[in-house]
Amino acid sequence: MRRGIPLVLSLLLLAGCSSVPGTLSGNDISHLSLRDKRMSDKTIEVLSQAPKSANVLGQVVSERCQSTLFSEAPLEKTLLVDMKAEAYRLGANAISDVKISQEGAMGEGCWNKFTATANMLVTQ
Repeated sequence: MRRGIPLVLSLLLLAGCSSVPGTLSGNDISHLSLRDKRMSDKTIEVLSQAPKSANVLGQVVSERCQSTLFSEAPLEKTLLVDMKAEAYRLGANAISDVKISQEGAMGEGCWNKFTATANMLVTQ
């Protein structure tokens, strides 16, 4: 019985260590085909501000997790690709006013949580 305890503890520690930054919430883009994901990355323009003539469809959000102190943090590009895919799915052709924040999230099972938000737009 005592021999099994260190083994179980070791397995639990290993299970908590993932090097892949995971999606916490925000966009569920699993239903999009690979073609749609590529098209969204190529066709959705990222603007620093929304033009006055743009029609704002709403806000898009992506949250990703850095699992441990030693795992890789999600890249800004990954967060942008998430938001662009959702904007594409909803009929936008641009996103603007991108904001990315980082906060500790140990209570949510992450070391750090990265949240990205942007406005979805239809531009002329």
